[in-house]
Amino acid sequence: MDRARQKIREYEHQADLQRLKGLRPIDDDFMRCLFKDNVKLAEFVLRIITGMEDLVITECQTQKDMKRLAGARSVCLDAYGTDASGKKYDLEIQREDRGANPHRARYHSSVLDVENLNAGQDFNELPDTYIIFITEKDFYGGGKAIYPIERINLSTDQFFEDGEHIVYVARAEKSA
Repeated sequence: MDRARQKIREYEHQADLQRLKGLRPIDDDFMRCLFKDNVKLAEFVLRIITGMEDLVITECQTQKDMKRLAGARSVCLDAYGTDASGKKYDLEIQREDRGANPHRARYHSSVLDVENLNAGQDFNELPDTYIIFITEKDFYGGGKAIYPIERINLSTDQFFEDGEHIVYVARAEKSA
């Protein structure tokens, strides 16, 4: 009987190894395992992407459901973090370009705004938010590793400074 159990365990182990060979950090399931309860990894990745060397992440959740009111679309954030100053970070891993649609980034940003401002709070209390899409390919095709997206007042060429930040990271590309 022990020999049969040992064979089953070995077979299951080999099957697990085969599944692992096919996984990469860009895969949603693997990423979920990497970031789950791993504040230090989230902090490390976000420091690189944002350039904020003193960034301290205090909380990181994977597959964070943000359910909206009836009739509105909900979102499930791949990795959702908060830093020591209250800034919010949504880290999305996208293998397919269609998952990195700019309208999706905008929607995620709006959901974070609604989620983080209670009735009666002043709009100035909205925390800064960072929606970060890590894509397998260079979504914008410019040969850059990081594409920060910011709103600009076109009449004055000044940043709008509303606290919303969207960043696209091309996983497989090198900086130009």
